[in-house]
Amino acid sequence: MTGVLEFGALLARLMRHRTIDASVLSTVVGAGLKELQAVLEGRPPTERLLRELGPVLGLHAADLFVLAGQPVPDDLTPVTRNPHWSVSPVVYNTMVMPAENRHPLLDAIRAKPLVSREGRGGTDRPHHRYEPGFGAVLLELAHSRNLTWTCTAKALYAVTDGRIYLSASTIGGIGRGTVEVTPELLGDFAGLLGIPARDLAALGGIRLPDDLPPLHPRADDVAAVIWEARRLTTAQLQEVHLASHHLAGR
Repeated sequence: MTGVLEFGALLARLMRHRTIDASVLSTVVGAGLKELQAVLEGRPPTERLLRELGPVLGLHAADLFVLAGQPVPDDLTPVTRNPHWSVSPVVYNTMVMPAENRHPLLDAIRAKPLVSREGRGGTDRPHHRYEPGFGAVLLELAHSRNLTWTCTAKALYAVTDGRIYLSASTIGGIGRGTVEVTPELLGDFAGLLGIPARDLAALGGIRLPDDLPPLHPRADDVAAVIWEARRLTTAQLQEVHLASHHLAGR
């Protein structure tokens, strides 16, 4: 398990942050109150519960599997594990294109048909093994978006408008616990993951200062591009790269 706490403890933190009552959440999710209480008290959540909690909490179901320390089901993983697949060029073009062109890019990505998977998707490399800690959670969430260490570094650069640019090895250190997850770094990761910073901070038990450095206004669009692109095959991603190159006026 990559998390600091059991999933129930993480969920309880998020519920306290959002002031969500367990009885209300169980009703909305469609689970019994006893089942939810059991999870909050330490019982591992079922796959069904994690899938149902996702839309209710406004989080991706795949992210909840990561938070629960459970393997992400095949249908929720990225389509490809091709080592040559990299969304970084599309992210770079998204950075420099006019703001009004980002939504057409997202539309182009979403318009790509779902096709046969290129094996079980997602990054799965020998060095992507981490010690339990919230840094590991952040890296697993990035890997669920098909981001390698290098892609994660470039995505952080994009959402912070160049304020932060870390080496790939430093990104790896975050997952291994040798690089501290500071409030500022957590806020930056929240930007690329598309998760509200204070939600992510609540999950990690990290206090955010009021003067947290702002993300670039493009951050939400970059996060959406990263998430949507994970369903693309290598060939489809190349087509999207060409489209993003055109929309960037390059």
